[in-house]
Amino acid sequence: MKKLTGKYAVALMLLGAVAGVGVATETTTASAMSSSTKKTLTRLQTKENKTTKTSKKIDSELDKVGVKNLNALMQNSTDNKLPDSLNAALSTYKLSRATRVSVGGKKSVTLPKGSVVRGNTYTLNPKFPSHFAINVENLSKKNQGYVFKTLGSTNQLVNFTLDASNKTKTNTYTKNTAFSYKGVQNLPNLNSKNLQSYYDSDRANNPFITVTADNYLNYYTNYKSGNNINYSKYSQSVKIKKLSRGTKNYTYYLAKPLKGFGTKKVKVGKSYQYKLTVSLGHVFRSYDNHNLDPGAYRITVKVGSKSFYVDLGNIAETYIGHAKGDKYATNAVSTADAQKYIQGLQ
Repeated sequence: MKKLTGKYAVALMLLGAVAGVGVATETTTASAMSSSTKKTLTRLQTKENKTTKTSKKIDSELDKVGVKNLNALMQNSTDNKLPDSLNAALSTYKLSRATRVSVGGKKSVTLPKGSVVRGNTYTLNPKFPSHFAINVENLSKKNQGYVFKTLGSTNQLVNFTLDASNKTKTNTYTKNTAFSYKGVQNLPNLNSKNLQSYYDSDRANNPFITVTADNYLNYYTNYKSGNNINYSKYSQSVKIKKLSRGTKNYTYYLAKPLKGFGTKKVKVGKSYQYKLTVSLGHVFRSYDNHNLDPGAYRITVKVGSKSFYVDLGNIAETYIGHAKGDKYATNAVSTADAQKYIQGLQ
């Protein structure tokens, strides 16, 4: 598990649940949005986009944290204490041997020895062995193919049992790639920012971006039919040739253009690649879909010419809320600790 970078440290490791995919909770589609809903959301958008001295300072301070520490901005406290480590569900591993995984039932599929995965250990009942859950959307495309063929393409997770009969070891994946850095997912899944992102529950089929274990950037735009998510249905899948982790930004060099993202063709050695920059942007708030109560704080993530977002964790929310003088501000940690945490990531 990755240690939080920065100046502060507290000896506490988070266990955490499996980190969620950037898939929206289904509410409505853009085409089905009523005029009154659109009017409400436009009002919320205008409110949240209003620039003030405080909002500029918040954006500037979080921009100093940079994309490289975006995972840490999504981190929650534990028992009102600052964590020393990132959510375990962000960790990446290499399977020590060929391993049979399933979604329950009789069907299973074997992932080859050496497979790189993102996942987490969980226990449903302490009287029974624990399980290791693997996020399907982050498997290599080859391993995704195995899973889709046998287990279908609608499962977010596959798992295997951690017991005496299973000799698989989940060793931390130490190679630094576009997918993983020091044993942690390099870039969390990003949700597309749109008008309905100012509601807590975003639109159905809201586009999202993820990176696979074999360094493909997958862009999903129309992956859901009813309540079923089809993880094989990505709109674009582009090989990442190189990732440059800057102080603030990420720069991806792609094998081909990512259409609609404003990638820039650049010469690298004797060949051409396509440059895509990822950076942090404006912090905004979402609101309850029904009563408009203030909800989560989110941060814009600019991917080329498009805007995405992630939900911020309660430590960053404490920092933002108190900076704004927000009467609804969470007190997950003390204001001093929240400020210390943010500054320690810069």
